[in-house]
Amino acid sequence: MILVVGGTGRLGNQVVRALRDQGKDVRALVRKGSEYFWLNDTGTNYFFGDLRDPQSLHRALRDCESVISSAAVRVEQTDNNHKTMAQGHESLWEAAKARGVKRAVFVSCAGVPVGGEVPAFSSKRASEEALVSSGIPYTIFRPGLFAPNFADLLRRADFNGSVFLPGRLDAKVSPIHPRDVADIIAAALESGDGANETIELAGPDTLTVDAAWKVACEEAGLQPAFWNMSPAGLKMAAAALRPIVRRWANHFQALGVNFGQDQVIDGVGVAGRFGVTLTPYRQAVKAAWLDRHPGEDPVAREEKVVHRQFVATIYEPGTIRYEDLPEGPPPRQD
Repeated sequence: MILVVGGTGRLGNQVVRALRDQGKDVRALVRKGSEYFWLNDTGTNYFFGDLRDPQSLHRALRDCESVISSAAVRVEQTDNNHKTMAQGHESLWEAAKARGVKRAVFVSCAGVPVGGEVPAFSSKRASEEALVSSGIPYTIFRPGLFAPNFADLLRRADFNGSVFLPGRLDAKVSPIHPRDVADIIAAALESGDGANETIELAGPDTLTVDAAWKVACEEAGLQPAFWNMSPAGLKMAAAALRPIVRRWANHFQALGVNFGQDQVIDGVGVAGRFGVTLTPYRQAVKAAWLDRHPGEDPVAREEKVVHRQFVATIYEPGTIRYEDLPEGPPPRQD
């Protein structure tokens, strides 16, 4: 059994699907009330728990040989932020060691080496260090920007007519398709390759941020305007926001690193090591633009909503009442 933490996320759901395509038994850790319904077609099991609840992690890892975490925070909440995420991963590795887990995979990010004390990256670094020091055989993957990041910008531009494009327009990036990262993770787990290594991942095409944006616009058939803020401007904005809204200050700092630093990595060579062929950026960003999350589609959401009969946890008998089990998100009425 493989426990996947963060399985409802953009990358995590692809990890679940890649593992299920290999016929692996997968258990997804999902928070109560999260939108896990769109994993129903994968045949994965669910365990209701939280990185902030160490006991739930210990129980979720029962009978698991491996654990994969792609959990991350994009924009912080009061009770779910970079600090709690780092603490949660430390608890996860402690529980995994206690359960005798044989392999742990952590999805970090390419910005860790250059991110300094920016919370988005220092928390990832702390999670990495906790895993390494746990003594569990591990693999840490550090992907760069995902191609869907640019598709997200497209959607905002399509709605607003213009978009905020952060960072250096001439910064070099190699956006990668999340499914490619998931396939590499699945291949590494299957072969045992990459044990006790930290591996950087990237897509096959290296472009400037400006060029990547233009390609995305071409594939979407859009010609939206954009406005840019340099890393220095983002840093100043973060400093101004910090006394007022810390989470947005942290977010602006992270943008300055992700879109302001050159990320030149031999993605093709690394992927080839694991037998994975990378998706060209143009194809990846077009797919990301065309694909809609089921949560954005009222029909799909109605058809795939989770009811109690779909619940498949490993709760011990008597530890939770039937009426306390999550029902899943209610159907949308629009």
